[in-house]
Amino acid sequence: MKKLLLLSAFLVFNITVLKSQNFKISKEYKGHTETVYALAQSNDGNYLLSGGDDKNFILWNRYGDVVLQKKIHERSVNDVTFSSDNQRFITAGSDQTYKIWNIDGSLVKTVIADEIYVKTIVYSNDGNYILSGGGDNSAKLWTAEGEFLREFTDHSCTIYEASFSPDDSMVLLASCDNTFSLWDINANKKFQIEHHKSGVSTASFSPDGRQILTGSFDNTLALWDLKGNLIREFKGHDSEISQAEFSKDGKYILSASEDGTAKLWKTDGTLLKTFGEQNEIDYLAATFSYDEEHIIISSPDFSIKFWQLN
Repeated sequence: MKKLLLLSAFLVFNITVLKSQNFKISKEYKGHTETVYALAQSNDGNYLLSGGDDKNFILWNRYGDVVLQKKIHERSVNDVTFSSDNQRFITAGSDQTYKIWNIDGSLVKTVIADEIYVKTIVYSNDGNYILSGGGDNSAKLWTAEGEFLREFTDHSCTIYEASFSPDDSMVLLASCDNTFSLWDINANKKFQIEHHKSGVSTASFSPDGRQILTGSFDNTLALWDLKGNLIREFKGHDSEISQAEFSKDGKYILSASEDGTAKLWKTDGTLLKTFGEQNEIDYLAATFSYDEEHIIISSPDFSIKFWQLN
């Protein structure tokens, strides 16, 4: 009995130590005055880009210093992204536009990309294309210089996220019409699936391009194969999923929710860690750092926290 009690105490102690050692806030960036909607880190880790409801975007260096801060969009900044060579970045806003910037802060071009607002923006992995989506229920493909190429239609509600496959041959769309869709790069639709009980807020490919991750306003995540077969669901959030993504090795999933928390999962459905305190806020943004040594999460106090992983 004594050995059993000692073993139990040892396990409890080590689990407590493991949790405290593996997940610590190592740094915090402060600059926004309202909800942070979007986070992106450059591939080399030299910069972090954030955008929010205060109409600001902020470019930070790796030490947390503000390199560039601009309130140039007329309404909220909904999404941000870096080019693969880290020489440019894009900010997308509720003012119907996205803006292409050089890393030195000079504006390359302003593109009117949506009749209502731009919700999602992303570079292709080879850096040759830009994909946008938003309130006019469509996604649009552009050259890297912002020249229109083609449109992806068929959804009946806002495109909340648009993403490229790892080889840039396919496009994935998430919509608040409760569906997500898969297309080839020439805008030929492969399938459109209605599974979630509410709008689909996020959809992305696994790093190997063999699986699809979706998140929804119905509080759940779902994992799919490329034929549209459901692999498993993830349940644990108590409010709408705002963002979700794979780690670079494809072994983990990070989700953020309007319940005030972010969650780290294994792809087999195991919940590893919940970050933040459960509450009701407008939005939560979260992403893996470039080296996956941190999870970067926006907070209800409008700061950006780096949680260190072991």
